[in-house]
Amino acid sequence: MMVKDSLIGRSVPRKEDERLLRGAGRFVDDCDDPRMGHVAILRNPFPHTRILRIDASAALAMPGVFAVLTGEEVVRRTDPITVLRPLPGLRKHDYFAMAHRIARFEGEPIAAVLAADRYLAEDALEVIEVDFDPLPHVVDAESAVAPGAPVLHEHLGSNVLVDNTTSGGDVEAAQAGAVATAADRFTLGRVLGLAMETRGVVARYDIGSHALDIVSSNQSPHITCTQLATALRMPEGQIRYRAGAIGGSFGNKLGLYPEDIICALFAIDTGRPVKWIEDRLEHFRSCVHGREAVHRISLSAAADGTLLALDDDYMIDIGAYNGPWGPSVLVHVTLPGPYNIHNFRARRRVVATNKVPMGAYRGYGPPESNFVREVLIDRLARQLSLDPAAMRRANFVGPEQMPYTSASGAIYDSGNYAACFDLAIAAIGYHDMRERQKAARAEGRLVGIGLSCYVEHSGYGAAYVPRNSGRRFGSYEAVTVRLDASGQATVSTGIPNFGQSVETAYAQICAEALGLATAQVLVVAGDTLGTPQSVGAMGSRGTLAGGGAIVTAAGTIRAKILRLAAHEFQVDAGTLDIVDGVVVSTTDPELRMTVAEIAEWAMLGQALPQGEEPGLEATSYWPQPAPSFGFGTVATVVEVDRRSGEFKLERFLIAHDCGTMLNPTLVEGQVAGGIVQGLGATLMEEIIYDRDSGQMINGSMADYMVPTAADLPRFEMAHMETPSPFSPFGIKGVGESGVIGAAAAVANAIADALQPYGIEIDHIPIKPETIWRALAEAEAAAAE
Repeated sequence: MMVKDSLIGRSVPRKEDERLLRGAGRFVDDCDDPRMGHVAILRNPFPHTRILRIDASAALAMPGVFAVLTGEEVVRRTDPITVLRPLPGLRKHDYFAMAHRIARFEGEPIAAVLAADRYLAEDALEVIEVDFDPLPHVVDAESAVAPGAPVLHEHLGSNVLVDNTTSGGDVEAAQAGAVATAADRFTLGRVLGLAMETRGVVARYDIGSHALDIVSSNQSPHITCTQLATALRMPEGQIRYRAGAIGGSFGNKLGLYPEDIICALFAIDTGRPVKWIEDRLEHFRSCVHGREAVHRISLSAAADGTLLALDDDYMIDIGAYNGPWGPSVLVHVTLPGPYNIHNFRARRRVVATNKVPMGAYRGYGPPESNFVREVLIDRLARQLSLDPAAMRRANFVGPEQMPYTSASGAIYDSGNYAACFDLAIAAIGYHDMRERQKAARAEGRLVGIGLSCYVEHSGYGAAYVPRNSGRRFGSYEAVTVRLDASGQATVSTGIPNFGQSVETAYAQICAEALGLATAQVLVVAGDTLGTPQSVGAMGSRGTLAGGGAIVTAAGTIRAKILRLAAHEFQVDAGTLDIVDGVVVSTTDPELRMTVAEIAEWAMLGQALPQGEEPGLEATSYWPQPAPSFGFGTVATVVEVDRRSGEFKLERFLIAHDCGTMLNPTLVEGQVAGGIVQGLGATLMEEIIYDRDSGQMINGSMADYMVPTAADLPRFEMAHMETPSPFSPFGIKGVGESGVIGAAAAVANAIADALQPYGIEIDHIPIKPETIWRALAEAEAAAAE
């Protein structure tokens, strides 16, 4: 009898690699047409201004210019961009594809030109006359809520767009009974995703069928298609929205952007194919930003280190508008982390400022909440003279408590946090490192050890989200699986492939479910035409949710294959199995029939058993029952140079659990990529606005620092697998795991190294200059 080897847990080679390494991937900018017009966008140069007059007549008169759009026309012809996930209590304000009368951030579109090439279009922008009347501006959240601050959306009366609180237990009573409390004001820098491929749109309009075709580097084509149809006041069925190869996204390419609407209008107006490719300067001023927030937070504990109360009052700087995704709901959802904290309060204020709007960026909430909580745990340990490792371990939610409902309302499905923590402690050699640290201090060297423990919310949303939540997307994923006459399976999904290896993962899951080889599975991804309604890839849900739909659809097809084979063999279907594309009997080795033979029979539909329909095809909508929570521990070792404030990250180790690892190679790639982005925000990345002028002052690749391979240590990884009860094969998401714990682990290591000076970390990125100044102040104070 043939023996079937499971594909789950195997490092199957990536199906995408050959195509991409040969340069055969088709990205947005590879879409060409001899009649194509190219778009350049005139962007507001002020942080806040009235637009008194726009005269584009000179631009329209230039040879080679096909059309011009201004904000007045765009606002007249379109509806505002839909908010997909409004936070409770969001105060309504309109966000159109172009500013009309008032522009609220530097980079907001105010006019656009379609011309024969991008150079000519850029030249035409120069002759558009605009009269501006600059208004007072505000570029930080705390100033924006102060009395007398300029109000961005006058009808709202203030810049606070959301103000709500989540709580559980009795925070005041727990704080009153605490022996120690650590509290501070923390700030997190504003950052940008910086994918290798910038955003881009190609739009075509067929006047005969009134059909609009959009190609875009977008990670949620179906949702964005719905948004675009709403904005253009078109039936959604007349729009095809698709993504080809995507050179990275990290959440920045979720949902509808103004440029989609602008390109669509040009295509409809001129009948020409239209292309817009974002340049890097535009990327800084028009692609969503992430992370920036101010937290005023306290954490209280008993004398033995038991965590008693967590109280956070935080502000998110949303920028000028609440865009399609807006701020994360997960900041306070994951704020309690992997700990038994029963008294909890989190007040969230979302504040408008004259900056680029904020949106989704890898991690999207948990990295921020993890940073402030984990830094305070180390501070409490120092106050109580406890080992920070022992203190963490004593407060973990135990495996016997699963499923566990946290104080913030999150339901942790499964996990053994202490075991994963112990794995990290052993791998880093924690106790030996403490002894080495003592020896280093005796030599005058500043060596520190940092820990950070986290949970990762994966599988964005759940099927129980109420209808009146305002959310404009579902919590399911859908695929169609079809076998052709050769026995090859095709998986059709609306989730595009933007670097996370959807093609490989889906082929692996489908092949396992059908008993085929991965080479016998084709994945067609990222197109609203021919794929069932899809939510998209976000929040580490692509493999989790899509995998559930594939298993269900493939299970339907598998059952039919076995029924047809059983009819042919005149045996019970329960005695049959599929191994490597062959239906075999578990009792009679002579009975065998290839899946290809059965597929051809089904496709022909000739002499099928009574009640069986022709074909082998199934569409499945898999409602995600609940999120799954991965988890992990990051351990780091740093050494600080007391003379310069420079610090070297000697070791970076992560022990994590993402449930069953579908493909270990893909898991490690996702974790490593997350670590790089987490360290970027920790060590150097920060978009800076000048308070006086309101201008972005480092909005180019020459001024905005990102890490290179030379800046980073070798990553060490350790894996655990605690299957989720809510997903096929027990899979949990892993796309954001690496980014969540990085900042706190590094901050804690630096603070540990600087413990003799009493220096604490309250801001990321952590800059050597900041450490140098703090050391100088501490030494000066000691000398007095």
